[in-house]
Amino acid sequence: MNEADRSLIARLTQALGTSYTVEGEIGRGGMGVVYNARDERLKRRVAIKVLPPELAFQEGIRTRFLREAETAARLSHPNIVPIHAVGEGPDGIVYFVMAYVDGEPLSARLKRRGRLPPEEVRRILSETADALSAAHALGIIHRDVKPDNILLEGSRGRVVVTDFGIAKALSSATGGTLTATGVAIGTPHFMSPEQAAGDREIDGRSDIYSLGVVGYQVLVGELPFRAPTVPGILMKHITEPAPMITEKRPDCPEDLAACVMRCLEKEPESRWPTADALRRALESRSAAPYRPRRSMPSRPGTALRRGTASSRAARSGGTSPRAGKAGSRRSCAARATPSSPGRRCSAAWLSSTC
Repeated sequence: MNEADRSLIARLTQALGTSYTVEGEIGRGGMGVVYNARDERLKRRVAIKVLPPELAFQEGIRTRFLREAETAARLSHPNIVPIHAVGEGPDGIVYFVMAYVDGEPLSARLKRRGRLPPEEVRRILSETADALSAAHALGIIHRDVKPDNILLEGSRGRVVVTDFGIAKALSSATGGTLTATGVAIGTPHFMSPEQAAGDREIDGRSDIYSLGVVGYQVLVGELPFRAPTVPGILMKHITEPAPMITEKRPDCPEDLAACVMRCLEKEPESRWPTADALRRALESRSAAPYRPRRSMPSRPGTALRRGTASSRAARSGGTSPRAGKAGSRRSCAARATPSSPGRRCSAAWLSSTC
């Protein structure tokens, strides 16, 4: 443990007082560090997520972190991690206390076992869709659905969705957006096309797309889109159809493959209309055989209207018959910060502000 980590634990311990005892680190990500702790009053294990002080002093990040707790605390569902308390320390520490989930993230199970049995995937997708449906009913979009944020609890592996840290509440009570115009926040490999393009007005169908990427990965054992750069990954989400699951895994039930492939439609109107509709199709095994669409949406009002695919190709350094002057401008891809598949990125360079 380095000095910075020891200092953070010391500050958190001071802020918590005698109510909680920090026992160790569980994990960390772009928006904070998560510790295993003991609730001394109620004699139970909890998880505490803390925003490092150097980030807490940045008003926008601090506000987003606090919004995470406020947003998640509104959600009461057996497949969503409940929030117990929120607190702030005098020296910049901001934290919230949530239920401890005794299990592992889906990403760890996937890494350990490779692709999963179709019926296990069906259950995981169904329970995740049920959690998202509850959030969407309150106007809350997760925006970062990925295997790291799908926890599997206990011997049965009950799904518990966590980390609504970049969720955007759409209801009027939540106030304005926390992201700048044209900035997409999420994880590149799991972004919907409209999120990758920097659209502000996304809805629950964006989460459905991301869940489709999760479903594809756990069924096939690989992601539907891969590229050496973040711009390349996002361009594939926007323009390239996903390979057929049944070609990659012939033993996958056709209706399950159809459920996932419909999630991956580029145009939101072509996906499942709601997460609950997806859940019902998974449980009833009633999805019709999937037929891939051959054309990209181009009419006004669709989620991809913020510039054509060819203009985005020019912005990201790609090629297109209509790219024209792409070679004469400095590529936005050159300005993008390299990122690993698990790192959140800001895709402002793919928006109209680029």
